[in-house]
Amino acid sequence: MPTKPEPTKPRSSRSRSSPSRSSKTGSSKTGSSAVPGLPGWDRLRHGGLLFDARRSADLRRFRPDPLPAPVEDELRRLGTKTLDAAGAETPSSFITFVLTKVCGFSVRSGSWLRGNAVPPAESRRAITGEMEKPRALWTGEHGARLPVFHDDGKRLGIGKSRRSVSRVVEWLRAGNEHLALLTNGRQWRLLFAGLDYDAWCEWELDSWFHEGDLADEVETLRTLLSPALWTPSEEGADPPLLRAIRDTRKGQAEISEVLGERVREAVEILIRGHGEALKSLGDSVAPADLYRAACRVVMRMVVVLYAESRGLLPTGNALYDDSYGLGSLRERLERDAAGRSFAESRAAWPRILALFSLIHDGSAHSALPVFAYGGDLFARGDAGSDDGLSRALSIFETACFEQETLFDDRVREMLEKLTRTTIRVRQGRASVRVAAPVDFSDLSSEYLGVLYEGLLDYELKTAPQDDPVLFLAVGNQPALPLSRLDAMDDKALAALFEKSKKEDSTGDEAEAEADPAAPSAGEPETAEDGDEESATSEDATGESAVPEAASGYRTRADDWARRAVVAAKLVRKLPASASPERRLVHDRKIAAEARRLTARLVPPGEWYLVRWGGTRKGSGSFYTRPGLAIPTVQRTLRPLAYDPPLQNGAPNRDAPAAEWTPKKPEDILALTVCDPACGSGTFPLAALRFLTDALYASLHHHGRIEPDGERSVVRLLGLADSEDPDDRSGEELIPCPPDDDRFQERLKAILRRYVVERCLYAVDLDPLAVELCRLSLWIETMDKELPFGFLDHKIKCGNALV
Repeated sequence: MPTKPEPTKPRSSRSRSSPSRSSKTGSSKTGSSAVPGLPGWDRLRHGGLLFDARRSADLRRFRPDPLPAPVEDELRRLGTKTLDAAGAETPSSFITFVLTKVCGFSVRSGSWLRGNAVPPAESRRAITGEMEKPRALWTGEHGARLPVFHDDGKRLGIGKSRRSVSRVVEWLRAGNEHLALLTNGRQWRLLFAGLDYDAWCEWELDSWFHEGDLADEVETLRTLLSPALWTPSEEGADPPLLRAIRDTRKGQAEISEVLGERVREAVEILIRGHGEALKSLGDSVAPADLYRAACRVVMRMVVVLYAESRGLLPTGNALYDDSYGLGSLRERLERDAAGRSFAESRAAWPRILALFSLIHDGSAHSALPVFAYGGDLFARGDAGSDDGLSRALSIFETACFEQETLFDDRVREMLEKLTRTTIRVRQGRASVRVAAPVDFSDLSSEYLGVLYEGLLDYELKTAPQDDPVLFLAVGNQPALPLSRLDAMDDKALAALFEKSKKEDSTGDEAEAEADPAAPSAGEPETAEDGDEESATSEDATGESAVPEAASGYRTRADDWARRAVVAAKLVRKLPASASPERRLVHDRKIAAEARRLTARLVPPGEWYLVRWGGTRKGSGSFYTRPGLAIPTVQRTLRPLAYDPPLQNGAPNRDAPAAEWTPKKPEDILALTVCDPACGSGTFPLAALRFLTDALYASLHHHGRIEPDGERSVVRLLGLADSEDPDDRSGEELIPCPPDDDRFQERLKAILRRYVVERCLYAVDLDPLAVELCRLSLWIETMDKELPFGFLDHKIKCGNALV
């Protein structure tokens, strides 16, 4: 995979009081300084997600001792000399000094091979045919390796240096390695290459000193480039640095699971905000259709956040940012929250509805050109439709213009749910959950499915008239009518809490056995007697989600909770001889436990969501994580897109991937890949990435790329040898020569579109899952001019078994 586009202007020196932003415009990194982590980490340049905040905090324990004063002085002197010589060849002596004296890769920690001493066996052929090998290689105990590549460009990743970055990534993948260092002496880039993902962080030499002192960035450089982090604990194990990066990739699933819960909370806010308007539908629309409509509206917002983070919508355009954008709206609402009239304002939700219309219909105005993306997800509801879902959508889209619905404070709360999550960070021997922003540009598009499929476990209900529903903060958080709880005697209450304790202790194991691919282990299931419902009602930040209710209902709930605490023996019973002081303390304990016991009280007639295990599992819906989908796709498609090498005259299918030969481009484009139960598109996305890379390698291997002045001719279908010399149907023109630094990026964008339009097919029963699969593929193509509906004929809703 190519690295992400990078800024074309060099970063200037920064003051410590104003750290630079990430290299991706508009993103807020999850590894922010709000979470204790590697010092100066948020001031580095980043491409992709190398470490999340949790792993950054864990790596702090590898921080080295301070540099000796003579080494620091020499670093300052040599660094200044290197900066003054900008534009000259890579200063090898300075690089050697930093790695050996500053970072500790000395002869005591391992051994170095440099220049011609690096053996020819370390040479690997790039896709374009050049041989690549590191300029230096450090080796240590248990197979530890640090490959170091030099680049003579003025800036890494800019201009022709982009090709150097791509070749290092290809070198790593060709040898099934994952980590390397690329530097020109002024920038130092730590590179990671996975199966279909790469990421990096980069240090700038001009920011290593601040007012004469070593900057925090140098401590992070010495931490991540230290022998301890590159040396495995035993032969065949991953070094700690690689393990932290892989755990971060796994942590994306954790982030998306928590975010999925917060997406569900945003759906509930939307429904409650339109409560009175939805009641006007009466019984003509089923609660299931209301819930599906609300999920669709919130998933529109999630898709917009993905698209804005990847530059697929015109962020940066003043008109878009001031009047439409979700990211800019969230920032404005944060600023306005302190105003006195904020709670009474209702301008935010109509603005979001205007954004939905802009995306669906487009804009031809010169001040805001937006392509009309269309698609079912953003299609308007119809109040006169026979479809309950469409009628419910119409309420969410029009009610705000006729009555008071969502106030700005509730819209702000929804956006807060969608753009922030919580992560677990180690503090001493324990770990705590802390709030962190979500960077949608780093959250892989597969996780769009996690966010949606987590919603399938819920259904919408209303509290009975004159009878509130109480959520209990025990076990699977059962939700029961208060009248039923009042009617329970002490024995029944004790049995209820005993059952909850068992569910709490065994739920994780039972859930994992029942559904190993479920979005999150330990999700509660349907109650055995069919009368109890379970739901998660505590805010992900840990704040109480108990709303204000009528004082009578609240008093009844408090009285019941105190009785339940005593009946279930949640507080130890006092002896009859206890003093009045002890009785007062005991009463306070009962009151505190009673408050903790009631997670939420739903007033009569109000909407609420409950988790009901049959919704997803009953329909046979199971989510496949990217960690399983990616290797499965590679094992399946590699024999179809590549030819294995021969060993003793027979194909060696166990040979390393780098030794396989890509088939001709037309043969790869003739492949048909179909996922008969695609869900939100995990397997089609993995197939798109694999076939794009295979096609790119094939074009180079078979000589299908030719320079043509200031452009390139790419013969995808091999039709140049046809009888008709004027037949150009199999060619693509790239508006730059093959040696241009933009060539790979532009060509792969075209190849992704070819693969999507020619090779991929998918089917699913769930209409919204199908729409999200289409959208995930659209996001992956990174093509602003493609409508959402360009895949309508390829990704279909229906039963693949019929």
